[in-house]
Parts: sequence; structure tokens; C-alpha cells
Amino acid sequence: MSYSVKFAKVYSSFVEGISTTISEIEISVTPGIPTFDIIGLCDASIKESEGRIRSALISSGFYMPKGHITVGISPAYIKKSGTSFDLAIAAGILFASEQLLLPDCKVYLEGELSLTGMVKPTPASAVRLCYLADTEPDIVIIPEGSVRAAECAGIKAMTVNKLTDLREIFLYGGYRPVEFKQDNFTVEVNRTIDLSELKGQQKAKRAMIIACAGYHTLLLLGSPGCGKTMAGRIIAGLEPPPDRDEAAEIYSVNELIAGGSSCDVISRPYRYIDQNVTAGSLIGNGRSVTPGELALANHGVLFADEITEFPRQVLEMLRQPLESRSVSLFANGRRYRFPANYVFVAAGNPCKCGYAFEGGGKCRCTPAARRKYLSRLSGPFLDRMDLICEMVSIDSPAKRSILEDQGGEPESPDAAEAVAIARLRQKERYKNFGRDIYNSNVITSSYADLMRVPKAVIDHLEDLSDKGMLSGRGYLGLIRVARTIADLDLRDDISIDDINESVMFRRLESCL
Repeated sequence: MSYSVKFAKVYSSFVEGISTTISEIEISVTPGIPTFDIIGLCDASIKESEGRIRSALISSGFYMPKGHITVGISPAYIKKSGTSFDLAIAAGILFASEQLLLPDCKVYLEGELSLTGMVKPTPASAVRLCYLADTEPDIVIIPEGSVRAAECAGIKAMTVNKLTDLREIFLYGGYRPVEFKQDNFTVEVNRTIDLSELKGQQKAKRAMIIACAGYHTLLLLGSPGCGKTMAGRIIAGLEPPPDRDEAAEIYSVNELIAGGSSCDVISRPYRYIDQNVTAGSLIGNGRSVTPGELALANHGVLFADEITEFPRQVLEMLRQPLESRSVSLFANGRRYRFPANYVFVAAGNPCKCGYAFEGGGKCRCTPAARRKYLSRLSGPFLDRMDLICEMVSIDSPAKRSILEDQGGEPESPDAAEAVAIARLRQKERYKNFGRDIYNSNVITSSYADLMRVPKAVIDHLEDLSDKGMLSGRGYLGLIRVARTIADLDLRDDISIDDINESVMFRRLESCL
């Protein structure tokens, strides 16, 4: 006795964190008692698709084939969830039962089905489609509600509103894809406070521009009310608008967190955390694989206010992401990685009363008390700060003349232009190292050649190192910051003056 086995294969995808995996969906229809099985380590949301698919097929004028239907979703060793497989499974059943004609090419579909056969978008579609743009299936079918995600990815696809639209595509040759353009997105600068509003803080302004230009970490220590929090907000306005790839990644993460909502205007994120932040909100939720503040700040600014009041556990959790520019979550026996490439700015008081840098006997703390207070910031954490800058209250006599001499012209546009040019120089220099590589995070076997460090500068660095001023990380940090200073000045080679300025921003003696 021979059995007739009907078979079809289509493709879809699922998201783990912000990583996308392409799935093969195989459907077989064999004679026997009518059953419907979904295999491949799928959770209840996928197994429940049988009811949605059966109702959608019948409501759309199709029929559910008789016999045993088996749906296999691979890779079978990875746990999957979500409703984005509905449309692909339904199409596979229609192909296997020959109600539609399966073309001899790779067909990708995604979308959730309603009981009446309407096709609905699902969360994280931008994440999936951005990945899909690199794999380029022959036919891509997505819901009409995923147009913004398709524009974000810049892919070529055809949208459908209901299940019956597949009949026009696969029976009557009506596949007419649209090439979605990323140009439809509007990007803007997150500028609410101008640099000129930070009065009398020339050294801090310089540190802010350097940090923003090279994605460096910055620690601001100063008196209450001197402008530390304002400085963090100003830095967000110094960043250039995101480029296409950055805008796509920002949109993808926001859509993933917001559960599918879209936006027409994209700006770099500005995330604010203070001493009340928890480890879970900082790193993310491993159980649901939801990113936290570190990943949400990707391509933007993460501002940590009152850093000297942070719990030690939270401070130590910042160290690894600052080094690797990524965050890892562990769930279901697997590791999920989120990018976390941002300008990190921390602000805090230099002592318990906050007035260590003020004259006139304002500070009531002893030198020992100051050292004890600052010891809350561990040595490894401080070693990861590329720039450390003290700020003095503008009410102090030493700052009054500077305040009176300042003009009222906006400074942010000029500073932002310098930052943008410096970043373009870095992208050109590191174009063979991958995306999102800047002076602060480039890794190479020959820093002297890549960063254009002359022999005289190397000798000067060795002198500083021999004096015990630098750790290995600090030595490299000086070169990285000096390279950014040279980029801001549009110079090809690093100078000794660049190194000396970098050293000025790493000294903590005055703070202790």
C-alpha cells in the first residue's frame, strides 16, 4: 500500500533579544485521522495557531486539508514563541494541499492571522526585517501594518492585508514587490539645551565635546547646582543625527520594547539613571529577554546622575558593558547579546557635603572623609573613565569674571559640527574594522600605526608610564582620547600637547 504525502516548505523568522533567526517551516499532509501537530520546541502561543489558522482558512474561502498535518519549525533545538509564524504556516498548508502554487524559489512570510483571515503585524518586525535585508529571499510577504518596519530595513517586499491576497500572488502571478526606502524616515537632533547655557564651565565643555566626538566615558565631579545634570542633557544635543544603519537599530530596539508601535521621527536616545536604579532595570530581564537601560541607550547617551551614591553592586555591573560595549542576558540555557555603544556620562559630588572644590571654607569634610567618600567608586571603575573633570559652582568668585565675559551666542551648532566631522574621520579610519567603531573602542595590534602616534609621542608616553601614572588600560585610554583631540583639530598625527591634555582629564589628585 502506498501513501500520498504532500509537502511544502516556506520561511519565516523569530527574535531572541535583538537577534533574528531564520526558520524553515516544513508542512506535510499525510492520509490518516485528521490531526494537527506543530513540532520544533514551540511554546503555547505557536501551538495555539491551529485555531487561528483553521478559522482564517475557512473564512477566506480555502479549506483545511483532510489527513494528518505536521508542521516542523527549525532550528528545532531553539525554543520559539510568538504569533509571527501564523501566515507562513497557513501559506505552507495552502501550498502543500495545492490550493496555491508554490514557486521554485525561497518564499518568506510573517504575520499574525485573525479568525476572519486578516493579517496583522507582530512586535519586533523591524528587527526581523533588518536582518532579512542581508539574506535576501526571493519573495517576501509582510503585513500592511509593517510598512514602517520595512522602510526601516530598506527591503523589497509585498504587503498583504488579508489571507485572500495570497491567491492573487501565487495563483495569478501578482507578486509586485515594493522597494521600501529608508529615506522616508526623519531623523532629528535631540537638542533642548544649548552649550552656551552651561555658564563658566570651559573645562567641562571641552571634556563634553571630546567625550561626544569619540564615544568616550566621562565622569563629572562638582558641587551641587554647578550644572552637572545640565551637562549630561547638553551632550545629547551635541551628537549628530543618526545615520541610516543607526536609525534602523534605534527603531528596532524601540519597537521591540514598545511591542510594535511605530514612530515617524527618530532621534538618538537619552537615558537617565540615578542611585535608585536596580540591577534588573539596568541590565534587563533575563526571563523575558527584555533589554534594560544599557541597551536602550545604544547610539545615544546614558547619563548616570549621583554616581557616588550608586550601590556598589550596580556600579560593578557597569564595568563589563563599558569595556565590551554590549550587554548579555542568559535565559533558557542561551546567551542573548544586546549592543550597548553609547556616550557614558556620570556625575556626582566629590565629597559628602559636595563642596570639596569650593573656596572660602565651604567644605566641611576632612581629607580622610573625602577619600572615603570617593572610594565608593572602585579603582577598576575609575580606570574605565577616559575623562574625569571637576566642576566648580558658578557662584564662586573665581567664576564671576568668566560668567560676565561670556557672550550669548549659541555654541551647540558649532560644537555639534566639530563632533560630526570628528566622527566621520573615525568612521573612515576604521571602516575595515566593522560598524560602530570609534577611537574609544577600536582594537588593533598596531595602535601606533593606526592612530598615527609619532615616536616623540611614544617616548613621552613611556616617561609618563615610568612615573607610575598609568595602568595598561589608562595608557591606551590616553592614546584614544588624544586621537579624538587630534580629530577635532583635523590633524592626522597625535601631538604631545594632545597627550598632555588627555593627562589633565585623568588626574584625580585634586579630588582627593
